[in-house]
Amino acid sequence: MVLSLDARRILLSLGFAASPLTSREFSEYLGEDFREVSRVLRRLSRRGYVARQRSMYTVTDKGLSLVRRKLYFKVRRVIRGGRKVHKFRFFKRKGEYTGVEVGSLKELVEVLRVISPDSLKYHVEKYDLQRWIEEELGDDFLLFLIGQKLEEISDAFDLRDFLYEVFSDRLNNLMALEKRLLEIKESRNI
Repeated sequence: MVLSLDARRILLSLGFAASPLTSREFSEYLGEDFREVSRVLRRLSRRGYVARQRSMYTVTDKGLSLVRRKLYFKVRRVIRGGRKVHKFRFFKRKGEYTGVEVGSLKELVEVLRVISPDSLKYHVEKYDLQRWIEEELGDDFLLFLIGQKLEEISDAFDLRDFLYEVFSDRLNNLMALEKRLLEIKESRNI
């Protein structure tokens, strides 16, 4: 069965989210019309590509197998970085280099425990960190997760705690997704 391009995009995006989402949250993440996204999700659910639990949607193994290869490389880049990913360098205010740089979400989570909250706040205010996440890691879902609350947090320590929590959860979800994708690949090779 061949799915439309829109359905593949939805499977890839929902799979990349790596966590259950309501159709409203998912449509906001995609920036698409809520009714259209809901219609496609219902169709995919009837065909077994997406599972609905209460009001939350997730991609099934059947759905993941359709986008497995592309999704795997996207997830791997976020988790581990790669040669093509430019490292993010942390600075203090006034351009003083801290000596700390990261090239993946995994490294970023580790660094958040020790980086100066003021340095982190400086980069968030300049939108440097968000730009790096979007352009280098390609994790638009992570930006969606943090985007709504970043402006509400004014204290540097609260900001660091919030980002650590969100980034850690995202990393754990992506690592579980990566494992699941590898298991699907292995089961297809048997």
